[in-house]
Amino acid sequence: MEFFSAYKPAVYRCYGYGRVSRSDIEKARRERDESNSITNQRDLIHDYIAQHPDLKLCMEGYDDNYTGTNFDRPHFQEMMQAMDAGKIDCIVVKDLSRFGRNYLEAGNYIEKIFPLLGVRFIAVADGYDTGTDG
Repeated sequence: MEFFSAYKPAVYRCYGYGRVSRSDIEKARRERDESNSITNQRDLIHDYIAQHPDLKLCMEGYDDNYTGTNFDRPHFQEMMQAMDAGKIDCIVVKDLSRFGRNYLEAGNYIEKIFPLLGVRFIAVADGYDTGTDG
């Protein structure tokens, strides 16, 4: 994380990302809970960014009906390409499970790849932010 700490832009260019799978939708129907819907994820991300002047939403993508067990999702790939092209330097998700359910691979992105590339990662509902000190 030392490289990431060395560079902090005044305003982070954010990609809002969300995902919901068929199994998430079926579970929500059983529990009468729509908190993981794409609309609710988008609203939460927009509200969070609006409350933080150091964040600016530049791009967003939401993979509807895609599993979180792998990262072969169209908007996830778009997000990674935007990161590689230097268009974004922050990723904002509702929570870690919306990013991915393969926790080993998700951890690799969050703890190794993103810091190496100077990309901040925020999981709003989990209170997780790689850009905060301590």
